[in-house]
Amino acid sequence: MVEPTDVFGDVHQGETYSPASRMVDDWYAVEAIDAQTVAINEPKSSQYNTSYLLIGETRALMFDAGSSERPAGSRSMREVAERYTGNKPISLILSHFHYDHIYDAAAFDGVTLIDRPDIRADIQDGFYTIGPWESHATGWRPLKVVQLVADGAVLDLGGRTIEVFNLPGHTTESVVLFGRHRNQVFTGDFVYRHLGGIIAFASGSDLTAYKENSARLLQLTNTDTLFFGAHGIPRFGQDWLMLVDRELDKIIKGIATYRYAAHYLAPGIPWRVYQNGDLYIYTTPLIDPPIFWSKWTGLLGAIISLLSLYLLYRIVCLVFSPGRRTRE
Repeated sequence: MVEPTDVFGDVHQGETYSPASRMVDDWYAVEAIDAQTVAINEPKSSQYNTSYLLIGETRALMFDAGSSERPAGSRSMREVAERYTGNKPISLILSHFHYDHIYDAAAFDGVTLIDRPDIRADIQDGFYTIGPWESHATGWRPLKVVQLVADGAVLDLGGRTIEVFNLPGHTTESVVLFGRHRNQVFTGDFVYRHLGGIIAFASGSDLTAYKENSARLLQLTNTDTLFFGAHGIPRFGQDWLMLVDRELDKIIKGIATYRYAAHYLAPGIPWRVYQNGDLYIYTTPLIDPPIFWSKWTGLLGAIISLLSLYLLYRIVCLVFSPGRRTRE
């Protein structure tokens, strides 16, 4: 079982993953991957987050907006990004809607979202509101939508193009960015190297979709592709994605071995965990995520809870009834 203090592997919380990183506000560790690609890491965050800034000749693209843990008085993700873009406008696109990727989203001039029927249906007056169920947080986050992009769309940054893919699995809205010219893939939470494990127990998780889309990403890339994840050590190769794909295949086929363990993000539930070396995949207990989080499972749980409370009430009434005390 992975303990909270041991989830970071070779890079520990608070340490930068690269000696080339430059600290900003004693919170952000910024590293230039190349002349037009910047990793903005938050090594002191509980999730060891990394967001990415992709710069073209005419505009820049920010991939994610930081964790919810930066200290008061520190610069926003946008303010940090502006240090490296000059006067170029910055567009924001989110890898997905979980709390640790959206914190400074409102600091940008709107957000680009993947064009899905469920997302389109929830846009009201030009705003999409990320709710607590989607973000796994307590608040509501209304964001101005400036653009919807289809799966496979190409964003032109001026002399640099970025393809946008919707790869459900971790969540339904999970987005992965692919820069073919540099052979770089920015994966968000779809796949990363972090001993906290791949999360497939969130409310939008789907193991079947995860397997289908890991295979799709393998087909899009090659052995020379550089992958950049949102947690842990950011940079990894296609071999890690191949390992994830193989283990997901075992899970889908029902031949994977697993055990039950707590996870540091949600310690109160015994999650199923599959392990192969440093790879951990956590998913829901007993049944797959779409069933576990369905309204029918919730209704069944509520009924069982009510019946249990009623049974407890009857037992208490029987034990402490006047007739029982008289007989005693």
